Amino acid sequence: MKQLYAAAALGGILGILAAPPGGTTAYAQGTSAPATQTPRVATPYDGLPTSQQATMLSKQVASGELAAQSDAQVLATFEALQPEAILTWARAEMNRYPEYEYSMTRQERLNGQWQDKPARMMIRYRHMPRQLYAKWLPNGVQAGQEIIYDETRRKDEMYGHLGGIMGFTSIWTAIDGTLAKSQSNHTVRDLGFQFVLSMLERDAKTLRAAGLPEKYSRVEIVQEQGVRMVALTWELPEGAPKYYAKKVQLMFDLKHPWPRAETAWDADGNMVEKIVFEKAQKKTFDASTFDPSNSEYKF
Repeated sequence: MKQLYAAAALGGILGILAAPPGGTTAYAQGTSAPATQTPRVATPYDGLPTSQQATMLSKQVASGELAAQSDAQVLATFEALQPEAILTWARAEMNRYPEYEYSMTRQERLNGQWQDKPARMMIRYRHMPRQLYAKWLPNGVQAGQEIIYDETRRKDEMYGHLGGIMGFTSIWTAIDGTLAKSQSNHTVRDLGFQFVLSMLERDAKTLRAAGLPEKYSRVEIVQEQGVRMVALTWELPEGAPKYYAKKVQLMFDLKHPWPRAETAWDADGNMVEKIVFEKAQKKTFDASTFDPSNSEYKF
């Protein structure tokens, strides 16, 4: 059941590339110009405090102004942002999405083996209290599997059934038990965009304590699935468990306040997870959403 479990919040926020894609426009954090050596573009973010930068970013995303900018302007915007501005923006956006439904694809490296086929999932998520329903969709591994998690009922267990011919019975099982670990390195509590934000905040705190730069080390403009996105890459001093991974990349399509993709690599350069968030929609759920007796479900 854990196949679905890292979502993601602005997940987080919160990947789809084994390596940075070709045809990107990029420049490394700390340089004064993109790789093309053109002069850095001035932005309205220059010199603003963190809170004002975060507010402006929120407005530019919501209005479509950010998406309308040229590649050079977008790169300059993210160069000008202070490290805490992205986190401040993400926290504010997450507060606006206490409940939502999203779909995603996910692959992980389990016991040293990369999963050849991703899982495809639809997830209904409430952050406080932590409740969720997840269903594995056709054309992905574990298709037909379903789980419900409700921390108000059983904080350390989830209720669900497998897919296919093994889906004839539903049981309670530990969120970090053998079955869950066979499908993911994460637990069900790691689902949601809020998890991506918590991962960024944890790494930023660790970097800050060590006196190291907290900001992403690289900004790129990429084309993925026909959509123009900005990719932010963090190169960490070391991998897990001190940091989330040795290298982490988040991608945004400039039009939505959540990540479109998250990728992580280990210290040997191996991809350890790849998550693509296909769509998200703010929702208001009633009690039946997290009730196994819901006639929409097959528990």
